[in-house]
Amino acid sequence: MSSSTPVLLGLLGGVVISAAIGYGVASAATARGDLMPLEKVKPGMKGYGLTVMSGTKPEKFDVEIIGVLKGFRPDQDLILIKTPHPRLDIAHTVAGMSGSPIYLEGKMIGAYAYGWTFGSEPIAGVTPIHNMIDDQEKPIPPLFKPRTNIFPRSKDAGKSASVMPTPKRSFAGLFDAAAGGASNVLAYDLEGHAKQLADKSKRALGGSKTLAPASTPILLGGMNPSSLHAMESMLEPMGLEPLQAGGSGKEVAGDAPTNFVDGGGIAVQLVRGDISAMGLGTVTRVEGDKLVAFGHPMMGGGASDMPTAIAKVHWILASSNRSFKIGEAARPMGTMVNDRQASIVVDTKRVASTFPVTVNIEGVEGAKKTKWESICSHDPFMAPMLAAMAIGNPLETTTGERGDTTWRMVTKVKVAGYGTITLRDFGATTGEPIGSDSLFRTKVVRTLGSLLNNPWEDVRIESVESTVKITFSREISMIRGTQVLDAELEPGEPARIKLELVPYLGKTETKVIEVPIPKDYDGEEIDIELSPGYEVERPRAAPESVADLIAALTDPTFPEESLVATIRLKGENGAAFRGNVAERLPPGALDTLKVSASSIGPETFGSVQQTSHPMKRFIVGRDRVRVKVRPNVK
Repeated sequence: MSSSTPVLLGLLGGVVISAAIGYGVASAATARGDLMPLEKVKPGMKGYGLTVMSGTKPEKFDVEIIGVLKGFRPDQDLILIKTPHPRLDIAHTVAGMSGSPIYLEGKMIGAYAYGWTFGSEPIAGVTPIHNMIDDQEKPIPPLFKPRTNIFPRSKDAGKSASVMPTPKRSFAGLFDAAAGGASNVLAYDLEGHAKQLADKSKRALGGSKTLAPASTPILLGGMNPSSLHAMESMLEPMGLEPLQAGGSGKEVAGDAPTNFVDGGGIAVQLVRGDISAMGLGTVTRVEGDKLVAFGHPMMGGGASDMPTAIAKVHWILASSNRSFKIGEAARPMGTMVNDRQASIVVDTKRVASTFPVTVNIEGVEGAKKTKWESICSHDPFMAPMLAAMAIGNPLETTTGERGDTTWRMVTKVKVAGYGTITLRDFGATTGEPIGSDSLFRTKVVRTLGSLLNNPWEDVRIESVESTVKITFSREISMIRGTQVLDAELEPGEPARIKLELVPYLGKTETKVIEVPIPKDYDGEEIDIELSPGYEVERPRAAPESVADLIAALTDPTFPEESLVATIRLKGENGAAFRGNVAERLPPGALDTLKVSASSIGPETFGSVQQTSHPMKRFIVGRDRVRVKVRPNVK
């Protein structure tokens, strides 16, 4: 966590925790003889704590009790301590020491967990152990489906229909957003999702100067500067504290312990492999196959499913703002199953849900590494972001040229029980390297976000494999102008349109396309809209199941390297209902489809005729032409 108040709302994937589960009247810790009751903790008492200063073996540091703050959190007090120690006298409060167990008279009283930013002396707050034991023994509640407001509105919502010729479809009230209007599960927006979670965090923090968690630093490894910046932009508004460090988490350190121990290092691994991101903290207490750590939430998401590992510490870096431990994962082990007010809870025997992301890069001469592999946490918010990092970071590293670049990416997303979805993305840079943030709006990120946050059922991603072809040129052409070759057409005759296309650093080219005109249109003027294929959505019915969603996510737009001609059919309508789309209905059909006794019915839209014309390049710009059809003389 950052140097701010812990986030107490359920942030990950819209998880809702059942209010029916309570703490109970009696503390679960009262039966444990090696724990000291809070009422026996008095000012002036001296003891010790355990934490890892370097390596994997816990070391002692001295502790003196200052006092007890009553009602620090709901049903939770806070013990204030001094920590005189040669290293802590310099470092003061240390991020990564969260969870370090504190002892008086040989009995555990709680976990080092809180401190003040910019503190000039080693003063810390201790979470009482009985609150942490209560978290450990709390049943893991069922995971309810995400609420509708977990689907952020698309950045394109509200734009002119000329941008998206196929009209946006609401979900017949199924995904009504809290702010009014309809959300669109097909238009998942990663940045919008992050903003929602950040807004919740800000409301929880309240903006006041408060005692803050000693912090869980999110240590990032294998990432270039733009990826680090992208991670910061996503995580910092949520109250997390990303820091550049290192480590991959792929290999087991030769000297790594085989079990967690009280006072030992623990890492919560968001992603490991060629890139890594992990939250570093300290184990408070191990009991059988379970343990509690941190002494505060990591993200406050309640029931969780994130992989953990035994951690190795390299050094405590002193800072006038907030000192922190630098470390890395040494041995993967266990799963964070609960993320609560007083602690995180880990099941050391459980294997967390993860999925591999593989990136194959082609077309870069002399590249020493063309295949990159990472393992991502299977989290509704983290997974799409981490996949973007796992793909974008290698792309920038391999193709980091300050020149023009075009990339074409084919991604296969394997979904348990539903087969494989093939997605196509592309991009062109104008003198700047490809970055991880370039991937945030891609189909692969939208697909992962839509699937993992769907309201119907749990979806498991089994793997993501991307192949990216690179060319070092800007393969785009701009529409300079258009001309109709025949001002008037016979009924049923296609319109011939000459396009003037200006390629980057090239001469103007011309191309003629033929757009079919509906045969029953005579004696009328017809407008033809010309748009790049990647901006035009195919007609889709609103999904009502995961199967519908997958079908809609497969080829959601027309081919990227094409031009789409759209004719809006006057006086004609279409309808979409329960996975089916009727694009042109005969007169009177809508009245037949309407059900007066129910609000559940088809969604209607103005009919369009769309034809796709291959360009073998990416087109930029739009245009519109008008043709006249002669009257049909009989």
